[in-house]
Formats: sequence, C-alpha cells, structure tokens
Amino acid sequence: MIKLIKISSLLTFAILLNSCVSENKEADAASKNLKEDTAKISAKQRYIGSTDASWKQCYDTFKGQGKIVMLNLLKYKPMADYTGIAVSNIQKDKTGKETYQYYKKQVEKIFEKTKVGSILYYGESQDFLIGPQDEKWDAVILVEYASVDVFVDFVESEAYQKVTGHRKASLEDSRLLPASNVTPNEVEN
Repeated sequence: MIKLIKISSLLTFAILLNSCVSENKEADAASKNLKEDTAKISAKQRYIGSTDASWKQCYDTFKGQGKIVMLNLLKYKPMADYTGIAVSNIQKDKTGKETYQYYKKQVEKIFEKTKVGSILYYGESQDFLIGPQDEKWDAVILVEYASVDVFVDFVESEAYQKVTGHRKASLEDSRLLPASNVTPNEVEN
C-alpha cells in the first residue's frame, strides 16, 4: 500500500534532525533514509484522471446494474494550477478548494438542467477512524447516476467537457470508486 505522507513534515523533521545531531552516525543514517524516503514520496503517482483500462473495467462491471454511486476522495492543491489546461473562466489566484467548489457548482447546474445525476453528499474529511493515519483526504463526495451509461454520457457531454478542466486544476490527488446502488432488501437476500 502506498503511504501518503506530507513531504513538508518529512523535510521539517529531516532539518531538525540534522541541526540537533552533529556527528552521530545513527542519526546520519536515519537522515539519509529519511531523504531517500522523501524522494520516493515526491515521485508518488497522483491520480487525477482515468485510464482506458479502468473505464473499460468500470463499464463492464456496472453495465446493466442500474444506479451507480461514485465515491470521490479529494486532495486539493494549495493553489489552483491551470498549466496546460484549456478551459474558460479560469479561477485566477484561487486555492484548489475554491476552484473545486466552482467546478462542483458548474456540475450541479448541469445536473439541474439534465437530471442525469445528483450529489448525495459532500463533506470535508478528517483523519481515518479505521485506516492509515498518514493518509489524508480533504473532502469526500458521493454522486449518483441512473446507470453507468448515463455516467459515461455525462462525462462525454459538451457541457461537462467545458468545466472538467477546473477539476484537474484544483486537485493534487483523487480517488474515484464506483459502487452499485443496493437497497437494504437486496442486502438481506
């Protein structure tokens, strides 16, 4: 499992370790390991978009299953970054969180007009009750679609394509987990 650790915390610890311990070989070894770990973490893969393989797997899994709910875990960039992103109405000098809120409002407008989906829940997240304490997410959002076909049509729609760049500009990392919408009666059977 990939551990998510804040690089700034590691660097601060490394600086403090180096300044407090001068010639202790054990501390030098720990500092070296810490620097190596920091380099590994900074090269950690981020997930903002899907792959062709993940789209195919999602579609094949949920085709004909009825409603689908998307669990989103979001980690915002400190400041939105539109580098290489062609989108209108750039949110200049905004944080990643502010830019994501703008994106979310645009998606909600599309949902209101088309009735293709609905946001069931959005909230800021905290530390895990069960899970790795060094893995942090800024927000959780649940979005429901009538079917995987409706979801695909929404993502490919012209209206969504006009706003999706704001999502990419706002997020440092994300996860998107599709799930079937099962009723309590179905669970009991």
